[in-house]
Amino acid sequence: MSSNIYELLNDVQTDMENYKAEEPDDIERKRWKKKAVKDIIGKGKKKRRWKPVAGVCAAAVILAVGVGSGPLHYVVQAAVKSISYDIASILGIKKDLEPYKTVIGKSVTSNGITITLNEVIVNEDEIIVSSTKEYDEKITDENKRFIGVNVYINGKSVSDSASGGEEQVGDNTIVSVSECDIKDVDLSQTFDFEIQYMDYDNMSATWEFEFSASGEELAQSTNTVQINETFTLDDGTEVYLDKFTDNPLGQKIYFSTSTGNCDYDLVLRGTDDCGNAVEFTLSRWSNGVGRMNISTIDNGNLSDDATELYLTPYAVKFPEQSGKLSNDFKQAGEAFTIDIRSQQK
Repeated sequence: MSSNIYELLNDVQTDMENYKAEEPDDIERKRWKKKAVKDIIGKGKKKRRWKPVAGVCAAAVILAVGVGSGPLHYVVQAAVKSISYDIASILGIKKDLEPYKTVIGKSVTSNGITITLNEVIVNEDEIIVSSTKEYDEKITDENKRFIGVNVYINGKSVSDSASGGEEQVGDNTIVSVSECDIKDVDLSQTFDFEIQYMDYDNMSATWEFEFSASGEELAQSTNTVQINETFTLDDGTEVYLDKFTDNPLGQKIYFSTSTGNCDYDLVLRGTDDCGNAVEFTLSRWSNGVGRMNISTIDNGNLSDDATELYLTPYAVKFPEQSGKLSNDFKQAGEAFTIDIRSQQK
């Protein structure tokens, strides 16, 4: 079964307005590196698998993740059968993404690591990039770097979170895919982008790439359907399902709440009109707007023949203190139907 980008990426999103960005000290950097290396490489695993790692757009994002104020889903599936730097091939997406991607192919060397930015896809409210990291020496637990990514447009930082998956493909090489959320920008236009990778063990080590790209082609291929469905959580918060989007990269459902907060993990489960199981899982929550992405872990990608989705909402409260997320989802509302082929831009 193919996995798509939403199963590869470990989504880390949190509302940053209440957090102050601070320069991390040496102890904090070592703690982050130890945690990242443990998550990426694993212990005693010989079979190579894509592993999630929380990408970082700013030091404040890491600090916020530490307080557990947002969802953290580890949903990486399936070993990589062949190594490719093509985004579609890496992620198992069957549809042709050639019209939507920008091939960069530029390399920058810093601090003993050469990073090559391979491809970029600009999609709705995010930018997806594939890259390779080539170390001068053999990669070990001790020398593996915790490298975050930030996105700039016209010199202004436009992303407040990143997430990604990566795979070591040799003694010295790592292939990775990263997704950076872009806020308050109409990505259907053409922009001059700057992507900056930063080593959080050595803040002076950076890798910077400049290019122009547009999401116009993908925007034209995106079908948007207004939903207008509501369900109520146990604490009385109303969840408003606002719209469904569908394009060659996958499907998303956007929502908001009556309180401007979301203290629950949310899932929409059901079937399509072809009888195939379908599930959307919480991916993002920031500034009063949330997003659920289609999950392909158990069910695969949405059928091209599907015209309707029959979904039921489920919810479970996030732990009030840091700890393991519960999987004890309870039904939170009645089933509803989405006509996914109606054209409502």
